[in-house]
Amino acid sequence: MALDLTLSPLYRIQGRESATMPGLLVATPPRRVERSRQADRLIAYLVLSGNHPLRIEEQNQLLSRAATTFYQTAGTITAALRAAASTIHQALMERNQASRANGQYAQGWLALACLRGEQSIFLLSGPMHIFVLSRSQNRHIFEPTFSGKGVGLGQAFPSYFTQIQLQPGDHLLLTSKIPSAWESTLAEAVPTTAEATRRRLLSLTSEDINAVLLSASEGNGELILLPTPSQPQATTVPPAPPPAPPPAWTESLPRPPQAESQPTADPALPAAHYVQPGTYPSSPQPAPDTTGFRGTSQFPPSIPRAKTTSPAPQGKPSQPASGEKKNPALPALKVTPPRLSPETSRQLAKGLLNGIQAWRRANERLSQGLRAFLPRLLPGSEGEETPSLPSSAMLVIALLVPLIVVTLASLVYFRYGRNLQYETYLRQAQAIRTQAVSLSDPVMQRDAWQGVLLAVEKAESYRQSDETRLLRQEAESNLDKLLGIIRLRFTPAFSKELNIEISRMAASENDLYLLDARSGEVWHAQLSGRGLQIDTTFNCKPGLYGGYQIGPLVDILALPLLNAVNATVVGIDASGNLLYCAPRQTPQAIPLPPPDTNWGRVTAMTLDSGNLYVLDAPSRAVWVYVGKDSAFVDRPYFFFGGQIPNIQDSIDLAVSGDDLYLLHADGRLSTCSYSRIESVPTRCQDPAPLINPFAAYRDTNLFAQAHFTQMVYTAPPDSSILLLDADNQRVLRFGPRSLELQHVLRSLSGRDNPLPAGPISAITTSPNHILYLAVKGQVYFATDLP
Repeated sequence: MALDLTLSPLYRIQGRESATMPGLLVATPPRRVERSRQADRLIAYLVLSGNHPLRIEEQNQLLSRAATTFYQTAGTITAALRAAASTIHQALMERNQASRANGQYAQGWLALACLRGEQSIFLLSGPMHIFVLSRSQNRHIFEPTFSGKGVGLGQAFPSYFTQIQLQPGDHLLLTSKIPSAWESTLAEAVPTTAEATRRRLLSLTSEDINAVLLSASEGNGELILLPTPSQPQATTVPPAPPPAPPPAWTESLPRPPQAESQPTADPALPAAHYVQPGTYPSSPQPAPDTTGFRGTSQFPPSIPRAKTTSPAPQGKPSQPASGEKKNPALPALKVTPPRLSPETSRQLAKGLLNGIQAWRRANERLSQGLRAFLPRLLPGSEGEETPSLPSSAMLVIALLVPLIVVTLASLVYFRYGRNLQYETYLRQAQAIRTQAVSLSDPVMQRDAWQGVLLAVEKAESYRQSDETRLLRQEAESNLDKLLGIIRLRFTPAFSKELNIEISRMAASENDLYLLDARSGEVWHAQLSGRGLQIDTTFNCKPGLYGGYQIGPLVDILALPLLNAVNATVVGIDASGNLLYCAPRQTPQAIPLPPPDTNWGRVTAMTLDSGNLYVLDAPSRAVWVYVGKDSAFVDRPYFFFGGQIPNIQDSIDLAVSGDDLYLLHADGRLSTCSYSRIESVPTRCQDPAPLINPFAAYRDTNLFAQAHFTQMVYTAPPDSSILLLDADNQRVLRFGPRSLELQHVLRSLSGRDNPLPAGPISAITTSPNHILYLAVKGQVYFATDLP
């Protein structure tokens, strides 16, 4: 069954609903499309932040390029969505690198949706929220650990895929920030009409809003984009194929659309509509491109817009009244394909015929020349009749001669040219190395050693030698010293990858516990002489235990050896229910006593001095349960007291005594100190300043480039805070009180690095200081943690 999808933008800026909503694209398959994309409809939703945001025209152009990439990518839907997201990521990365010297950057939170029938597959990059409002149940999809920090920062961009089955009457809400007044409403909302849901959400809060409401209904698979209330009626422009489509993404700027002459649509590109009708320039003169992207600075003429609707009075056509002037920014235009006059058609046909005849005459002259010349190369007397060669022999000779010439040239290049290139880059690396040794400024030393590595890589692309290996080792060693990097030797824990999505880990001295994000189940691995072995008899998964229903677990903790329930690990679900598990034992479910305000949604927990700290981010609460041998039967107390900080986007926490550390979805860290004096409130610092003592980072903000997803407080002695930079595969170690960077922990480089490409999904440490990292269903451990 095909479903129509109606999109209702919810966009309010500075207390006023705006007629232009940037960062929204709707696209349907164009005429020329990859075969596997013929039934796919695309929705792209981009929210930008940073101190150097893109203009609306730039966002239009960027989303158009992503849509083009999507419809030209073969294979699975996820591969096409990732290719489209990569287009946006690379463009923002290049723009940020160009403006890095000025300290300017732009960061994007992205949601891409591919719709095929009743199925919808979403790619989320950045802390984006999806609320599914259906008649059966409401769901909140929010996985900042996997969706990461967004696009535009770091070499790789994190992404999270989710699939939603749509039914007629269902609503989807996409947003990057949830107003506090929406939380309870979205959790209990009953689907009504799209307009009623939209009005209700807008009336609940006066805060700024940037969201999109999607409503499914029975239909023919159309995408209908509704304008905002203050937006004039949109114009529907049907796609029309031109006789010769212009090349996409050129440096020259096209003229804006006018009533007299309209650009035609390129059938190779998807039909799209942007929610910013007021951005059309009124002047037909082109402007210089200062966007930093290749392409137009306005609505791209090669992307026809998808079907749009606008509410009109019942029984009256949606036309301007007589005498009323049309909006010059949105002229009602009809695009028709250009037609050639009969005279022009005759001239084109005549030119084509003359070209074919000239080609035939050139072939005949070449054939006659070869017949006359090649026989003269054969031995014979002058008086003898000149022998003739058959056409097939002459054709073979004509093909073999260029092939022999190219082969000989290639042999000469590989014998002498490659050695010459190798020697050139090797001498360049040695010269830069000499300069690096003589420098005293740390930043200049860093740049010089990086130049040595670059020259060595170019030299090794032609040939590897002992000289290049020694230069590489020296450059890497000096760079690590300047940047505070400690290299650890990681070893794979299992013989092959596990078919699970590891979101959390907990470790004791001899055991490792893994939380599968897909099923909410805990896996157990035991330390043996051959590494870690999966315990197939271990049972710790959602279900009904002792009359208590346990949902998917969201966090796990390893317990001390001696505890009241004889368990080795404890997990918690989003409703505050604890599940105690141990090898060869039946799990025990014990709900936590609910707090006074009841639970919102539990997101994380941690243990300190026997007390359990539970993070309920949507309710802006951290509840403390005083433990009794790892049992928590008493009602909790509220950590913050009267002054409650804004922690709705918190994803992890750590505790040391009276000090609380909170990690937020955007990567910032906040700290709070609990006050035991009634007259002195608990105070928080958000964000907490991170200190970088290494002078080689003087012109670089290391922390802004990082994507922190998890946090670990290591056991004493020499306690520290470990922040996982998932995208860059590194762990930053800080002093707990000063928050001063101590080390950057990384794997060995080159062939000695066993970690595959991709973000690290989970981190933990054991009491005996073993560091565990999870990448793509495999766990890697290092025993030399400093």
